[in-house]
Amino acid sequence: MDHLFPSASSSTILVVDDEPDIVLTLQDLLEGEGYQTDVSTTGRVALERVKDCSYDCVILDIRLPDIDGLLVLEGMGKLAPGLPIIILTSCTTLDSVTGPLDKLGAFDFLHKPINRSEIKTTIRHALKAQHLGKKIEQAHQALLESERRFQAVFHAANDAIVLANHHGRIISWNPAAETMFGYSAEEIFGQPLTVIMPTRYRDAHVNGMARLQMTGEARVLRKTLSLHGVRKNGQEFPLELSLNSWNNGGFPSYSGFIRDISSRHSLDLNQNATVN
Repeated sequence: MDHLFPSASSSTILVVDDEPDIVLTLQDLLEGEGYQTDVSTTGRVALERVKDCSYDCVILDIRLPDIDGLLVLEGMGKLAPGLPIIILTSCTTLDSVTGPLDKLGAFDFLHKPINRSEIKTTIRHALKAQHLGKKIEQAHQALLESERRFQAVFHAANDAIVLANHHGRIISWNPAAETMFGYSAEEIFGQPLTVIMPTRYRDAHVNGMARLQMTGEARVLRKTLSLHGVRKNGQEFPLELSLNSWNNGGFPSYSGFIRDISSRHSLDLNQNATVN
């Protein structure tokens, strides 16, 4: 599965430590693994680097000459949420800082002197976690963008769009549906679809929903049907209906695209009357 993650040569690691021997050891180790490295010996410079540059991982000494490492950790977390930060410390015990580390979001903490194998393993895990985090964020953003596009179409469409749950109850409809049927979205929410159907259609609809629940058989999905609807004032009118379904949390949901064809129907009647 490693091919799903970025290569070492594409990853840049910031080393924050003021001990020259530690810095040289880490640079030698990381660059030997193919990583690009950057170095800061103070907390202030490290924070500026994280603010101005894009890093894939940070190795941060908990004790720095100018700023407490925990404050640097907190600052980096605010500047670059999701950036994996590995704490490096010479403390023999971290009992006093493990609470803040968990709270401030450190990825892991390692002890000095450096254990080369441990450093390499921890960095690989950190980079994989960051890569997965980016993928999740990209997927989330794509979902939000898809939702924005849907909402734009949903609200601007000239045709009525009606969404219903697996019980056949209306869960949403657009402004065109409000205009077409005369019910506001608040009024119609939770109402059965039969509210907007002529009485003569209702038994067939109820039987069709029952059959769908029991067998999964749907005879009208992905077809365009010529039917009639009923407005809030009781007026009946001809319409074209296209039905589709999707799975929502294990249950089917339904979308109906409805076009009022009253004008077309009247034109056909007039033409027939003229011919006759």
